[in-house]
Amino acid sequence: MDEKRASSCLSLLFAVTVFIHLKSYGAAVQAGDTLSLGSSLAGNQTLISKNGTFEFGFFSPNGGNNWYIGIWYANIAEKTIVWVANRETPARNKPGILKLSRQGKLRLFDAEGASIWSVNKSIKASRAVILDSGNFLMLSNNNKPETEWQSFDNPVDTLLSGMRFGGQQKLVSWKNSLDPALGLFSYHMDPSGAKRLVLTWNNSVQYWKSGTWDGNTFSDIPEILVEGLYNVSVESSSSGLYVSYKLITNINGLSRVFLTKSGDYGNALYDGSKWNMFWSVPRDECAVYGLCGAYGICNSCNNLQFCSCVEGFTPKDNKAWDSKEWWSNGCVHQRPLNCGAKNGSTDGFIDSNAMLPNDYPSSFPAPTKNDCEKACLGNCSCTAYSLNPLSGSCQIWSGHLLNLRSSSPSKVIQMFSFE
Repeated sequence: MDEKRASSCLSLLFAVTVFIHLKSYGAAVQAGDTLSLGSSLAGNQTLISKNGTFEFGFFSPNGGNNWYIGIWYANIAEKTIVWVANRETPARNKPGILKLSRQGKLRLFDAEGASIWSVNKSIKASRAVILDSGNFLMLSNNNKPETEWQSFDNPVDTLLSGMRFGGQQKLVSWKNSLDPALGLFSYHMDPSGAKRLVLTWNNSVQYWKSGTWDGNTFSDIPEILVEGLYNVSVESSSSGLYVSYKLITNINGLSRVFLTKSGDYGNALYDGSKWNMFWSVPRDECAVYGLCGAYGICNSCNNLQFCSCVEGFTPKDNKAWDSKEWWSNGCVHQRPLNCGAKNGSTDGFIDSNAMLPNDYPSSFPAPTKNDCEKACLGNCSCTAYSLNPLSGSCQIWSGHLLNLRSSSPSKVIQMFSFE
């Protein structure tokens, strides 16, 4: 992925569970791939698919205090989560207990016994099982068991081989590496009905489209067909359009298609020691809407740190920025503005080499730079202005500035405080 970006730049639960909980919630699972009626999963107990590829159980991101039920690859060094049940309702401080009741209801309880997640109340199952595909199923109780519920129908941020994705489903990014809660970025079928997929910021702004399905691939993801990695199909149904990815069996290694925490969507292959990005979109990192947050400047040619703050600003969350994976909190003034102060404002301006976004609320004739500057100073919601000396047009930006991009000095002016 780094080589791709460089090229583009050149060219442009606890381990021991309290006995009373086990006694109250049923017998604990010891091994295998199945949760049977009346049994529970607690602490470090897990289910493992028959071929040993996937594991189901409790995890805590990077050893934190929040615990989740999820699915991950069982036998690789880098713990890679592909599904999370309770992404918005973690068990605090200690793992909880996942229970399949004798009535066939699947529920998750925290260490204090409070219910924090469950499958639809109308669903009843005879058992639950983790498959070699990474799909966790609840199966009915009859001679020909049918799927009552499955994790593949409730994706988080990852598509696995064999999944059918579309309709009203969405992939939603993790908030950050420590928190699988809903992030800012989502991936879904185009709601207009066009046969394409879109990436969306904050459920409101589409910042990338896959191109239309042409019967073999999506026009803006030609890599899908490279080396025949996947068989891809698109189908229509009464509930909408669906796309299916199926990994070709002669491909060695593991593969996943996923939405990253910073708004990229791509395909990663595991080479036996680490994950490598085979392809990702958008190809221009700075095309991800709001990647650097308010007053953050994006530079897609800097693979070590895409985002930096406008002069006079500092990261709102230094820890998040230092992690080099999540910049959406953006930047804040090092010193607050005092526009409208009774004794007169000390706010001023600096020249910035940032390219401002194309959307601005107002534009009007201004013979001189001073005229444009005064117009901005007279409006406390104004955050930046730019004067085109050839046309004599003054452009004014209001509110927090998003999607700033690095460029050569361009006489774009940014407000800040001299106070």
